[in-house]
Amino acid sequence: MKTYHGSCFCGAVHFEAQGDLAEGTMRCNCRFCRKMRYWEMRLPDPDGFRVTAGAEYLAETPRAQNDGVNMHHHFCARCGTRLWTHGEIAEMGGAFVMVCVGALDDVPEAELIAAPIHYADGAHDNWWNPAPETRHL
Repeated sequence: MKTYHGSCFCGAVHFEAQGDLAEGTMRCNCRFCRKMRYWEMRLPDPDGFRVTAGAEYLAETPRAQNDGVNMHHHFCARCGTRLWTHGEIAEMGGAFVMVCVGALDDVPEAELIAAPIHYADGAHDNWWNPAPETRHL
């Protein structure tokens, strides 16, 4: 496990996340992830995440519908950079934090290229199974 450092584009928000890109990343076919071009790394332990600067600049994307899903998508209110998602979904193992791979600052290009990607079928609330089509993700 590694400690990654991340930030937004303007530098207002900084965070640390303990995980390992080699353990896998995720892209999803749900409406939100497609529009935001999300590419995430789920942390093995939600407690392995912390904001180190700029909490006052955080904003959350409101959910499109009140569907009872406990997911919160955070971004920098100054520059718009997508940063992380946290929530709790029983089918995903309960509480989780997923950081946006693009917000990580200290990842060598070779590590990004080697990171496995799980293409999730979030469009059908079936994240733990592969999406039927992935070329557009």
